[in-house]
Amino acid sequence: STRLSGAFTNRSDWISLLIKAGEDSGERVWPFPLPEDFKSALKSDIADIKQCTLDNDADHILAAMFLREFIEGDPAWIHIDLSAGNHKGGLAHIPTDVTGFGVRVSLDLVLREKMTGRGRLA
Repeated sequence: STRLSGAFTNRSDWISLLIKAGEDSGERVWPFPLPEDFKSALKSDIADIKQCTLDNDADHILAAMFLREFIEGDPAWIHIDLSAGNHKGGLAHIPTDVTGFGVRVSLDLVLREKMTGRGRLA
């Protein structure tokens, strides 16, 4: 769907922030888990790790798990899956399949936290 994307974070208290920012910005997101038993799908015989699998099984979860492998320590992070953020033939006067999905929800998250001063995204 071009109307909803998966979102991942390593901070459970950010889930409600993600959902609210998505609703307010018009770029709805829904949180997905990062179950450890999926990690075995990224094992490779020829590389340190696979980027994806050929069977398209849980690609959005595997993409987030792949990215997580490159984060050192335990900094807070968010990944919004944009694989569904395109629209064949473009939208209105924009002749591209890319919609820009994710820009508004990301900006909303940053501005919301900046204005409230809570620093939860720091």
